[in-house]
Amino acid sequence: MVKLISLDLDGTLLDPKGQITPASKAAIAEARTAGIRVVINTGRDCHEAAWFAQTARCEAVTSSVGGALVSEGKKTLRRWDVPETSAQRVLEQVLGWDIDLMIFAGEQTLVNSNYKKILEKNYPFPAFHRNAVVTDDPVAYMASHGLPLTKLHGELNPSRYPLEELRAVEGVFLTTSSSHDFELIAAGADKGRALAFIAAGYGIPLEQCAAVGDSPNDLEALQAVGTPIAMGNAPQTVKAAAIRVAPSNREEGVAWAIRSCLKRQKNG
Repeated sequence: MVKLISLDLDGTLLDPKGQITPASKAAIAEARTAGIRVVINTGRDCHEAAWFAQTARCEAVTSSVGGALVSEGKKTLRRWDVPETSAQRVLEQVLGWDIDLMIFAGEQTLVNSNYKKILEKNYPFPAFHRNAVVTDDPVAYMASHGLPLTKLHGELNPSRYPLEELRAVEGVFLTTSSSHDFELIAAGADKGRALAFIAAGYGIPLEQCAAVGDSPNDLEALQAVGTPIAMGNAPQTVKAAAIRVAPSNREEGVAWAIRSCLKRQKNG
């Protein structure tokens, strides 16, 4: 019996236009009426996670920043930061690359002025833009505000940059949400660990949780739960970790996934 469903955002709950469809909202409402908790588990920042959770009428508790931050509204419940010495090493390296970079520093997201202009055109999500900090010297900004490094998200061509050097840094975990990016968080932090923290708070065993996702950064969540569901648009490595595959996010895959849990619950 599924008592909690974890939903990724991009490529999963969000359709190709970045929207939550009426069918997905209806399925979430059905699940919550049936007593199932539905939570957002995303690589986006905590402000976007909270906004989408409210829009979809999910639980207020969210996992964001790739599982490195668990929040309830504006309250941080748990955060896993990159160790300071490791953070210094990776920042020194990636800030020397010619890439578009988001730096998640605690509950803040830092971007440089050029990238912010690009995002204003190509990333139409007000919750992000209301809270993003624009700085062309992120190291100085973090030092002056006493901020940790919680996550890096870089848009790049992986063949051009030595990601293996980042992977070799002690205390970090490197993953991806697409073929043209990387995500770096603290070792031991991931969507599966965040989901375990959330489930424990509700007193729900992971065996009674479902997770729905489409990307490599969803693997730890899929591997942690009793009912892992991959989206039809997921790569084969993600589908291989699932016990069932939903239609794609173009085809109301999340609504299908949620109702598959409800159907099995009714059939007992």
